[in-house]
Amino acid sequence: MKWSDAPGRTVALQQQLLRDLSHELRTPLSRLRVACESEQDLEQLRERISREVDGMQRLVEDALQLAWLDTERTPLPDEAIQVQALWAMLTENACYESSWPASQLHCAVDSSCWVRGHLNTLAQALENILRNSIRHSPKGGFVMLGGRRDGDFWHLWLEDEGGGVADEDLERIFSPFIRLDGLRPGDGGFGLGLSIARNAVQRQGGRLWAENAGRGLRLNMLLLADLHGDNDDAPAPTIDMCRPQIA
Repeated sequence: MKWSDAPGRTVALQQQLLRDLSHELRTPLSRLRVACESEQDLEQLRERISREVDGMQRLVEDALQLAWLDTERTPLPDEAIQVQALWAMLTENACYESSWPASQLHCAVDSSCWVRGHLNTLAQALENILRNSIRHSPKGGFVMLGGRRDGDFWHLWLEDEGGGVADEDLERIFSPFIRLDGLRPGDGGFGLGLSIARNAVQRQGGRLWAENAGRGLRLNMLLLADLHGDNDDAPAPTIDMCRPQIA
């Protein structure tokens, strides 16, 4: 794509995102209308409205995050990130949200795995991938983070036991609002998490792709290695999980 084509591509993507977002909001809004017109008791109605509002808020926040990642071209500041420490923080949150025990989330990379990147953006990407893996894994399944050094890069992967996807869908799952309902365990979500994750990884000069492996799906990341961060005594990163806001 020529540089001169970039503004037109950005506008087209934003227009498509707006159309998709408008479509996705219709379902929860319709459920809210039905709930308000029903004869549920007040407490049940409050709980239903709260769930729908929370879902719509997540949808809008994810759409804004995706739009920001796709349009922002200012280089992100980078730093050394210890993947093992980042994983520990993210899995603690994931266990709280999903009620999964920590014993089902394995980390096979050691403290020597350091990468260069923008901490909050990389954390968002890995968190989305982890949530996707948990959502689509069966009860009692396992999710594993593995990796190996590949020259100037770290090749990391997150593997679940959700049965994988059809080969023709391995690329489609990264498109916004694409859901393969019924083909893998778990609910379909909004279909934005992996699209956000790929954009976040690409913003840092990395790659994110999917393949079927073992008993499920493997999501691969190629990230620039930090050449000076393999000191076990170096401080672990502190994460601020605030999302960028669109002005």
